[in-house]
Amino acid sequence: MVLSFGARNVFSFKEGFEVNLSLDKNCPSEISHNKSFATVMALKGANASGKTSVLKTLAFLFDFGKRSFNYLKEDEIPFDSYFGNKNPSDMYVVFSDGNDIFKYELEVTTEKVLSESIYKNDALIIERKANEFTYIDEKYQDIKIIKLKDKSSLISTAAQYEVESFLEVFSFFVRNLSNVDFFGLRDEFINYENASKNYYENSNLFEFAKYVITNSDTGIIDILIKEHENIEKKEKEYIPFFKYLIDGKEEYLTYLEQSSGVKSLYAQLLAYQLMLSSGGILILDEFDINLHPDLLPILIDFFDDPEKNVNDAQLIFTTHNAEIMEKLKKYRTVLVNKEDNESFLYRMDELNGEVLRNDRPLTPIYNSGRIGGKPKPTL
Repeated sequence: MVLSFGARNVFSFKEGFEVNLSLDKNCPSEISHNKSFATVMALKGANASGKTSVLKTLAFLFDFGKRSFNYLKEDEIPFDSYFGNKNPSDMYVVFSDGNDIFKYELEVTTEKVLSESIYKNDALIIERKANEFTYIDEKYQDIKIIKLKDKSSLISTAAQYEVESFLEVFSFFVRNLSNVDFFGLRDEFINYENASKNYYENSNLFEFAKYVITNSDTGIIDILIKEHENIEKKEKEYIPFFKYLIDGKEEYLTYLEQSSGVKSLYAQLLAYQLMLSSGGILILDEFDINLHPDLLPILIDFFDDPEKNVNDAQLIFTTHNAEIMEKLKKYRTVLVNKEDNESFLYRMDELNGEVLRNDRPLTPIYNSGRIGGKPKPTL
């Protein structure tokens, strides 16, 4: 699980930011569920405040750790410094596998890696400067076989060389899904054809999706998926049909005849269940897009409820829905602001405790504009 992550000179953040998912004893047990970290974290702010930049940074770190070995030599490393300046950018993520705590640090430009460091339980285990190792702990000596490249992470490279000692680190970087990347929101990061194929082949995934959709006041009482042989493409297709009860008779509609909300939910539920089953991290920009507000608490509950989220999966998302703060409270809500074209953020519990008390609703205070993270009124 992610415990914290941050960056400096990245996207709209010049001086830097840190998103802390750790929870201490000040957080009530009904919010923490007796965990030392948050399984759900929301980012709120005005349009163009920098919310998406935060998620893009985390998504980049994951992608760089798992896939950068395959980056093309002629391409730039896919992130932006603050207004494209040429100074190095710094990023980090702290994570745990349930036993040990790791910290991955990266200093990079769009042209090359300047340094990488990995710590395990506060002890440095490996360090890289340019394309040379400057420190390797004795337990990780097998990494010496790899050849470092300008635009590749040592983690991604170690995976290509099948360095056994780094499997524990690499496994963290692959257990995630994001609907945002360098270019912004990926509208179909999981398309319905892919979802249908997975649902058809895995009954647990399918039952999860049907449970949510049929219990979400959509009028849908069941979903069937039929296998079809596409002769032209010479491949199998998986076509969903949505069952309704109309005047006592069963009627069916196709996926294309569904509302945008049902379409979005049908595809995205695959991502939810994949992350819940693997203990991964789901990163969603505009989490509430095309979804009815009443659905949001249901989706959050899958990560919030220890009985449903047995593998400590996490959901990190942006939203314009203010009411969701009443469920997450100040410990799991980050406000993002921008002044003079520079973004900054803070978790709400970092504010004055008398302003945001546990026994008071957050929405009225947020809507008043007193604590930031809200568009400023204009004439």
